[in-house]
Amino acid sequence: MLERIKGLAIIGVVGYVIYSFIGGGSSTQTADLGQVLDRTEYALNAYQGYLNDKNIAETTDADLAEFTAFYTDVLNTETRFYDTTLGLVIQEDATFLGFADENANRVQDSGEGKVFTVEIDEANNRLIATDVAGNSSGLRFSGAGFLAGALMGNLIGRQRAAGVTASSFNNRNVTPRSSYRAPSSARTGGPRTGK
Repeated sequence: MLERIKGLAIIGVVGYVIYSFIGGGSSTQTADLGQVLDRTEYALNAYQGYLNDKNIAETTDADLAEFTAFYTDVLNTETRFYDTTLGLVIQEDATFLGFADENANRVQDSGEGKVFTVEIDEANNRLIATDVAGNSSGLRFSGAGFLAGALMGNLIGRQRAAGVTASSFNNRNVTPRSSYRAPSSARTGGPRTGK
């Protein structure tokens, strides 16, 4: 009888360990929205600087694809803030959707879930990052300089074409970047990071 109880206990412990490693007992990692915003700001500024250096006044779809690839690289720069490689897709309404790119092929394959979104709030001069739990943080810019340039013009044009108005984000409850603290399930990537 004692041997049978020991056997059941061992099976129970092994089952619990397997269950925990497969994901049943672990919590899902949350993105550090502060890092998302910091790296988004860096990518937008650096790419607009590149466009200015090349005297490009109007961006094409190829430019937007190039920016998205650059932005993806910036998100995955060391020190990483997310355990899995992040992929990035731009939506029709100019929302950037970050996903867990398990195979690092830069394509959102089946089973590669959404991690965050980044939206441009034109009326309030800010970027808004939102995680899958619905937490949002915003990075506000002073002056109109943030909205200037060919890249932002293209993105805002995409928003308008998709029916997003300048005032669409006015009622959004967003934690300012300066007050944002990453949840305990998020990994932080250290100080403001860029490439």
